Amino acid sequence: MLFSGCIGYILKKSNRLSRRVTSKCTAIRKRRPGMISCFFSSSSQKIKLGAASATREIPNPTRTQLRAHYISNGLPFIGFGMMDQTVMIQAGNVIDCTIGVTFGLSTLSAAAVGGLISNVCGILFGGTLESAAKAAGLPSSNLTAAQRALPYVKINRLFSQALGVLLGCTLGLVNLFFIDHEKSSSLKLQQQTEDREFAFEVEASNEDIVDATVFTVRGPDNDGLLAGITASLTMRGCSIINIAVEQFPDGTIVDTFTVVDQKTRTALDDNELMDVSRELLDATTKDGPLFLRTQLGEIEDQNSTLKKRIEQLEEALMKRRVTLRSSQPVRADRNKDC
Repeated sequence: MLFSGCIGYILKKSNRLSRRVTSKCTAIRKRRPGMISCFFSSSSQKIKLGAASATREIPNPTRTQLRAHYISNGLPFIGFGMMDQTVMIQAGNVIDCTIGVTFGLSTLSAAAVGGLISNVCGILFGGTLESAAKAAGLPSSNLTAAQRALPYVKINRLFSQALGVLLGCTLGLVNLFFIDHEKSSSLKLQQQTEDREFAFEVEASNEDIVDATVFTVRGPDNDGLLAGITASLTMRGCSIINIAVEQFPDGTIVDTFTVVDQKTRTALDDNELMDVSRELLDATTKDGPLFLRTQLGEIEDQNSTLKKRIEQLEEALMKRRVTLRSSQPVRADRNKDC
């Protein structure tokens, strides 16, 4: 009931309002009869003009206009592609040789950071490239807004920009000929070598145990560390009596070796402790003499195997190239007949 009452009240008010508007329009017609007719006639003329402009045909761009449109849109993107590629390569190389060496970043990570910098530079200096291209006197297509909105004109612009970026990035690859590709690798290897040299400590003592020498090695836990130290002591002429390994939560280990001389079965001479300690430090790195000796032995074994294989191949090849036919023995009965 309440809802129907509200609807009825609104209808009454709308009827009263429409009556008032109608009465006022009638009064205006009586006073100024040409005013409303002029208003409606002008509005109808505007509607007719709008319809005529909407149905007006858009002239097709000429080949000269399309060519100028293609060039004016493609050339700036050639410069953009060259700038993007140059900044990425040069910045990535600098980052790889500086921050990458310090923090151990990979070359791919440095290239990613270089790409980030090149994208930022593209946003900052993209307008500058477009202004420079306009100042260079590129041909103007003089296309209207309606002509630019045509589908094939949009495709023309899209392909010109894509080709410009492709050509610019290809030209930017020339920067690869002017950078040292081995510099970052050598710097990283040098940094790793320096870190390994100062990562280990060796302590030698003849006072802890009677008639025995104790070597204590402290440093990070690397693969093959225990085997390398053991082999180094054995090659030095030491007999290992005891090995104690202690590992800490931070990855540091302490290896304690109790050794004696193989011949005298006593502690090593005090004058030999420094030389043995140096060999133990060399054994902690993969570039040490022990590692090189092991590699040399493996290479010699491979060479001997290859020599045997080459000799077998030469012999087989010689048998294939040379054919021997021995004369058959003559039977005794045939000789008698002759």
